[in-house]
Amino acid sequence: MAIKVVVIDDEPAAIDVMKYYINMTPSLDLLAAFSDSGEAVRYCMQQQEIDLIFCDIEMPLLNGLEIAGHQKGKTAIVFVTAYTHYAVEAFNLNVVDYLVKPVRYERFLQAVNKYKEQNAVSEEDHFFVKTGVKGCLEKINIADIIQVEGAKNYVTIWHGNMKTMTLLNLKDLEARLPGRDFCRVQKSSIVAIKHIVGLKGGVIALSNGQLVPIGPTYKEEVVQLINSRLIN
Repeated sequence: MAIKVVVIDDEPAAIDVMKYYINMTPSLDLLAAFSDSGEAVRYCMQQQEIDLIFCDIEMPLLNGLEIAGHQKGKTAIVFVTAYTHYAVEAFNLNVVDYLVKPVRYERFLQAVNKYKEQNAVSEEDHFFVKTGVKGCLEKINIADIIQVEGAKNYVTIWHGNMKTMTLLNLKDLEARLPGRDFCRVQKSSIVAIKHIVGLKGGVIALSNGQLVPIGPTYKEEVVQLINSRLIN
């Protein structure tokens, strides 16, 4: 499956270079390119199929660092900039790579391959967890997961008609889940987007009957996610 890409840069010539490189790379599919960062952010809020954003940093209205912060890890980002002094701040945002203009195609490919390596785990359709019985493991199909709830060093996984508790860090488990299919709705809870059946008064209803309050930190992101699929 092709990696769906968006380009954001206020310089038309830089956009042309990225378009050329993307068209040369069979594994990439260019969805859109923007010279207006505000327009780009609005598009990204509504489009749930973006895998990777190639983004300039110094731009009018919203700079690349602000755009990366807005994404909150939802979409992978590669910065493409003429400046080196943003590198530390950029990598603190967990971006995939940092390309300095002018960018050679070989260097561009390195960033693409780095993204592929980082996301190879997301292509898995299952994983195993330890149960309370010594020496026993339980298989969890990712497609069956409805909700994951963390409590200290334990997580509880609701999958299908089952509930499994295991000694695991919620952050580590989140890294194994495909970002486009799951959404963190509070500090201790991640839900499968396809199992959200309703939203009322700041509470999400899931297909298994569970009601999960949305945490204040995640409210804007969750509401945007729901609104992006709202038919007026």
